[in-house]
Amino acid sequence: MAAFAFARTLDLLTHDIIQKCESVKESNATTRKKKRWCEVLEQNIERIYPNRKLILVGSSTTSFAIEGCDVDLTIIRTDSPPFYGFESGLQILSRIRDALIARTSINTELISSAVVPILKLKDRHEGLEGDISVDIQNSIFNTYLQKCYGRMDPRVTPLVVTVKHWAQESGITGAHYHKLSGFAVVLLVIYYLQRGCSPPVLPSLQNLNPTHFTTNATASITAEKLMSDSLPAVVTSYNSANTATLGELLVGFFNFYCNFDWHQVLSVRLAGPRRVPIDKKWTRPYIRIEDPFDQKNVTRAVYEFSGFSDIKQAFNTAKKRLAYGHCRLHEIF
Repeated sequence: MAAFAFARTLDLLTHDIIQKCESVKESNATTRKKKRWCEVLEQNIERIYPNRKLILVGSSTTSFAIEGCDVDLTIIRTDSPPFYGFESGLQILSRIRDALIARTSINTELISSAVVPILKLKDRHEGLEGDISVDIQNSIFNTYLQKCYGRMDPRVTPLVVTVKHWAQESGITGAHYHKLSGFAVVLLVIYYLQRGCSPPVLPSLQNLNPTHFTTNATASITAEKLMSDSLPAVVTSYNSANTATLGELLVGFFNFYCNFDWHQVLSVRLAGPRRVPIDKKWTRPYIRIEDPFDQKNVTRAVYEFSGFSDIKQAFNTAKKRLAYGHCRLHEIF
């Protein structure tokens, strides 16, 4: 009887996750609006940089976006040699800013002090805000990889969106607060689906098809795949042997990370741990998550113990509330 009741609870939890995803996930209308906005921006930029492409990257392209999130854009070259010649990224963004000021009502702010210069945009008419960066090819590769993982199994997107929303509501996101970025949260979920489930829900795409998911491919070719919705056969034909429900997977997610050895490096690229590099960007932070492409530490900002403690506490609290077997999803938010 108890086993039946617990199974029933997990079924309800699965239903809750699906409902939560539908309620907080970015709508198709918003995604279309962002794409149209990108096209308008591109038309203005084309006047000064004809051999260019403005690419919508990040969660709005991966299907992991939460409603209200900003628009992430990067401008890449489509010719060779680079269209921007000897101009720096800051100079390129400065010219783009001037063009947008002259031809649109979009408010702009050039952030030159950041590690990577960005042009912040605010369009009150469209109700959209976003950032433009220059030639950040890694974001294109990672966006395509995440999109492919999201298409491999129907459970991936609702689980990622629910966990992202939980992380935001729990106050454990924000790299500027020495906590987790949204990208880091996505990698945590994918890694769990690779490593924390038996059999795995997801494989390592970079192991299965190393020639397709590699920085050896040009960013412009990968960008075309993103925009055309082109997916490799290894994604479209994949069928996981794992039959766990979303409720079971969410419970397992919190159990996995509450018992996790945070001294190791999480590698989605390997679908397993890797050796910790002897470098302060790896040894100093309390959490170590490898970027699947440039292989740097995505969570290098989590170097304050208070931030790390908040993250662990949030996981432990969620685990305890779910462990009783009668929890509905709203109780962990």
